[in-house]
Amino acid sequence: MPPKYLSMNNEVVLVINSGSTSTKVAFYTRQGELISQSIGHPQKELEPFERIADQLEYRCAHIKPFIDEYLSKSELKVIGVVGRGGIVKPIKGGTYRINQAFLDDARSGHYGEHASNLGSLLANRLKDEFGLPNSYTVDPVSTSSISPVAEISGVPDIIRNGRAHTLNIKITARKIALQQGIPFDKSCYVIAHMGGGISISLVTGGKIVDVNDGLLGMGPFSPNRAGSLPLRAVMKLCYSKSEDEVIKLFSQNSGLKAYLGTEDLREVLKMVKNGDKKAQLIYDAFVYQVAKEIGAYFAASKGKAQAIIITGGIAYNKKFNNDLEEYVGTLTEYHVRPGENEMEALAEGIFRVLDNQEEALEY
Repeated sequence: MPPKYLSMNNEVVLVINSGSTSTKVAFYTRQGELISQSIGHPQKELEPFERIADQLEYRCAHIKPFIDEYLSKSELKVIGVVGRGGIVKPIKGGTYRINQAFLDDARSGHYGEHASNLGSLLANRLKDEFGLPNSYTVDPVSTSSISPVAEISGVPDIIRNGRAHTLNIKITARKIALQQGIPFDKSCYVIAHMGGGISISLVTGGKIVDVNDGLLGMGPFSPNRAGSLPLRAVMKLCYSKSEDEVIKLFSQNSGLKAYLGTEDLREVLKMVKNGDKKAQLIYDAFVYQVAKEIGAYFAASKGKAQAIIITGGIAYNKKFNNDLEEYVGTLTEYHVRPGENEMEALAEGIFRVLDNQEEALEY
C-alpha cells in the first residue's frame, strides 16, 4: 500500500500500542499516518503466559513481519520508536525517554498488570533494530497531575490518584483548543472518555487536574466496570470473597455486562428498542451516572469549562450522545469527538521531542 503522505526527507516514527488481545502498529510522518495494522493475538495463544510481560517475545515476533515487509518496500528512515506507557508509578504528563527504571516497573507489574505495560517493553526491544539510542513513551496510563485538593479522599491513608485514558484526553483537548482558537495552556475542559473504561476529567491549562480512576473505582459504572459503590455493601462483599475475586468482579464483570449480559452498548440499545424494560432502566442509569459525574467536574471548574467533550468508542453512538446532551448540553459548549486517537497522540508526542519543541522527561 503506498503511503498517504511523505515528509521531505522520509523520516518516520514507529508507533506501538499493545492491547489485551492485539497489538496496533503504525508508521507516522510529521504530516500524519502512513499505514497502520492491528495484529490479533488469540486468547488461546496468550493463556500459557503466566504474566503479561512474559508475552514480550511472542508479540515482537508477531508484529515484526508487518514492520519488516512495509519498510522493505519503502525508502523510509525510522528516526524514533514510541510505545504506549503502562501502569507505573504516578508521574506527570509528557514524553518520557524509556529508561531501565521504567522498564523494570512495567515488567514487574508492581503498580498494576495491564496489557499497556508491554508498549514500552516492545518499543525498547525494537529500537535496536534501527540503531536508535532511545525509545519513548507519551503520557502513560499512570500520568497524574491531580491537584492537591483533589487527592484528598476522606481517609488519610487513602489518596485519590486517578488512572485515565490520558493520551486521548489530552490530544482531544488540544484539538478542541485549536478549533476554538484558545491557547492549549489557557484552556479548560471537562472531557469524558467513554469506552470499556470511563475517564471523566477536568483538564485545565493542558493538565488533567482531576479525574476518576478509570481502571478500578470512582466515577460512573462502565460497560464492564463497577465505578463508585456504596461503601457498606463493598465492605460486606470484601469479607466474603478473596481480593483477586473482588478485583475481577469490579474491573471486568460489573456494569452493563453484569446487569444485561453484554458490554456492547449497541446490543443494549437493541434490547431497549425491543421493549426490554430492564435494559431501559440500566441504560437510563448509565447515562444518568455519566451526566452526574460530568456535572460534578463542571462544578469543580467553577463553571469556567469552555466545553464538555465526549470522546472514546461509545462517542460513535448518536443516541447516547443525544441523551447525554439533554443533561449537560446547556452548561457550556458540547462537543463530540469519537475514537481513541492514541496512536496519533503517541506520534505527536515523540515528534515534539525529536523536533526540539519539548524536552524529554526522565522517569
